[in-house]
Amino acid sequence: MPRQGRRRKKTRTEKEEGIAEKELKLTPRCFVVKRGQIGDRIKDLVKDFRQVMMPNCAKNLRERKLNRIEDFTAVASHFHVSHVVIFSATKAATYMKLARLPQGPTLTFKVDSFTLAREVRAAQKRPRGSTRDYTNAPLQVLNGFGGPTDAPEGAGGGKAMKGPERQLVAEMLRGFFPAIDVPSFHQADCRRAALFHYERESDSVIFRHFVVGRRQVGLERGIARLMKINRLPSMGRKSDISDYVLGGGGGASESEIEEGAEIPTTGAGKVAVRLSEAGPRMKLVLVKAEEGVCTGGVIYHRYMMKTPSQQAVLQERARQRQKLRERNQRLEQKAKASQDKQKKRRREQNRNNDDGSDEEARVPNPGESDSDADPVADKGRKQSKRFHPFAFKAKGKKREDGGLDAKAGSGKAKGKGGQAKAPRGFGQQGKARNKILDKFKSSAKR
Repeated sequence: MPRQGRRRKKTRTEKEEGIAEKELKLTPRCFVVKRGQIGDRIKDLVKDFRQVMMPNCAKNLRERKLNRIEDFTAVASHFHVSHVVIFSATKAATYMKLARLPQGPTLTFKVDSFTLAREVRAAQKRPRGSTRDYTNAPLQVLNGFGGPTDAPEGAGGGKAMKGPERQLVAEMLRGFFPAIDVPSFHQADCRRAALFHYERESDSVIFRHFVVGRRQVGLERGIARLMKINRLPSMGRKSDISDYVLGGGGGASESEIEEGAEIPTTGAGKVAVRLSEAGPRMKLVLVKAEEGVCTGGVIYHRYMMKTPSQQAVLQERARQRQKLRERNQRLEQKAKASQDKQKKRRREQNRNNDDGSDEEARVPNPGESDSDADPVADKGRKQSKRFHPFAFKAKGKKREDGGLDAKAGSGKAKGKGGQAKAPRGFGQQGKARNKILDKFKSSAKR
């Protein structure tokens, strides 16, 4: 007999670990969204970048065409989101915007070139990485943003970044990832690394994403292969385990021959670290830096050169737009508050009118007769006759003795020739009925 009913859903019974409020506020989180008409490769790039920002990113976020940046800004404080990354595309190039919530600034990068994560893994002989690697935030590495020397003029096209612009980019990227707490840092938690390298020759930022692999150094190859948990050794042709260990665990693979960089550890032994690229790759060129979240005065622009007076005019226009936007928001709030008050007042008036009409038109209870109702209220009220579909209005009023009123035989009761029509019941059947009544009355008198 087949099983009936729905499939039972397993519920978690273990206690969830609580996150401290301070840690919740200090950990940066981000929204990675796409705007406008973009191709399939840009959509895959958005998915890959969300994977890079895990677990402090909404991986399955679904944005709609009607959603605006203000919608994400409005809900950012509720979900403790500190940054928003926006990918868009035009016929000329692909752009990535990085904004700090809720007051900015906003950096606009042109994605000069990019490679998806699946293309990077396809080029590797043994790609590394697992779902466990994305349970912790990556370790951020910034390289080349300091130093007194600037990029040569014309590098990257247009106006190259100077010291203040590079410092702004470095600070924005530094706050994009959670900081490392040195006293509570564990090497096992460092499973990924995100590299941002500033290249002065092209005046661009190179982004790379790596998976960190660790292994013990100084152990024999056979013992090292036995210590691997994810891969069990094949000892079908060995008579004893000592043959496997002394024989070096079989042939050495290409990945085992490669040596990693040794790092100091707090415990005994040495650990070698090897980086394997997981993708995606991006080459970013800063185009614009502005105040606020996608609105405000322009701090830096690569292709537009403005004099100080023109910059002052643009900043004043941006301030006026911001004041106008705040004024419109206040007016909308006031209008909404007045509408709510009017609706509340109308609701109260309707409720009072309904209560008054119920008191005036009192309907007796099912067990209460009409005579028990209020007689004072019934005096001024005119009882209305109920309509019956089979009741016809009589043309004349009947007398108590069974005759007709004088008006019944006149007017419309007259037929052709002016002769009065006999009322219903006075035909042959009526005569027979009267005879029977007369006999009954005479027998009653006797």
